[in-house]
Formats: sequence, C-alpha cells, structure tokens
Amino acid sequence: MKALALSLIVTAAALSSAQFVYPKPEYNVHDPSVYKEDPFIVEYRHKFFSVFRGDFKTFDTAFTEIKGMVAKNPNDARALVWEGNGETIQATLDYVSGKKDQVEPLIESSRKTLDAAVRLRPDDPNIYMMRVATLYVQAQFLPPSFIPMSNWAKIASDCERFIRFIGPERIRKVSIHVRGEAYGELGLAREKLGDKAGARKAFEELIALNPNTDYETRARKEIAKL
Repeated sequence: MKALALSLIVTAAALSSAQFVYPKPEYNVHDPSVYKEDPFIVEYRHKFFSVFRGDFKTFDTAFTEIKGMVAKNPNDARALVWEGNGETIQATLDYVSGKKDQVEPLIESSRKTLDAAVRLRPDDPNIYMMRVATLYVQAQFLPPSFIPMSNWAKIASDCERFIRFIGPERIRKVSIHVRGEAYGELGLAREKLGDKAGARKAFEELIALNPNTDYETRARKEIAKL
C-alpha cells in the first residue's frame, strides 16, 4: 500500500505541488528586512513536504519529533501548527492508500489543532499562514466532500490578514512566491465562497504584483473560469 501511496502522492504533487504555483528559485528572492519567516517553520516545511517527493522517512521522523514537542508543551504554537499539518498529510496518505475510514477523524483533528495554534499566537503570520497552507493541501489532495466551507473562510481570512500585515508599501519587497500565494489562495477561497467579484479582484491584484510570471498565467486561467 505504501508503494501505491508513494506513486499517487508524488503524481498528485507534481500536478498541484500543494501551492498556487510551484515556485522557481527566483520566486523566493526577498528582502529579509521586510518579512522573515521563522526558521523553525522553514525547517519543518522542508522536512514535512519531503513526503510530496516520496520521502516518507524524513516526514515520519519529523512528525514524531513534532508530536514529542507537543506532548512536552501543549501550548507550543509552532509545534502545534506542524502537528496539524502532519495529521493532514497522514490523512492524505491514508486516503490514497484506500484507508478512507481513517481520513475524516484525522482531518477533523488537524483542523482543531491548527485552530488551537492560531489561538495561541493569533498575530503571528508564520502560524496562520501555515494554517492556510495546510487547509489548501486538504483541498488539493482530498475530494470536495471532505472540505467544508469553513476551510475556505479561514483561508480567505488568514490571507487577508497577512496582506494587511505586510501592507501596500512592503508587498512588492516580499518574494514573488509569498505575495503570489497570498493573493492566489485568497482568490481561490473567495471563488469557493461565492464571491466572484472578490476573487477577480484578488487575481487582478496578483497579476499587477507578479507580471510576466507563472503566477500571472495561473491567475488569468482562474479569471477565465469565473
């Protein structure tokens, strides 16, 4: 079953990459004085998302580390947000392996864990944007029946909060990837919530901020579907 999961998860990742656009190296260039990601968050993103390249061992080891941190300190928001992410990844692996009866409890636990992390550090963009990334993983790798509208509402709210946090003066100084994901996932969330005008606005803002990039290409495709 793990071989099947490997094949399916890597194929799906190649198509969606758990992101609005898979970033080219130059899309990650940024001014660290404007916005600096928490090194802990970055470290475990590399470890956890290695599973989308078929590296189960790195993911399993990192997930075990995170669960140990939460056991020692249930109020560690950084560990909690990764525990929620790990539960989502495990649910995805279970789904593609045919263990579908285990998916819903894991996904529900993941959402509660993510929300707990955000409650502990509501103003930390490192935390609430990891909630966005995790809820977006759920939407990309699981069927719509598993994705409640509340997921999209949280994605929209968190992206809007991040855009306000960065502000119009700094937005062009963060990386193409960071601003592209914020506006791209905001547009998708608004569309799912039935706000087509708001979705169009988000995609148009993305195009203005990231012209002549893969983000512009994807945004134009989303606008055409509206």
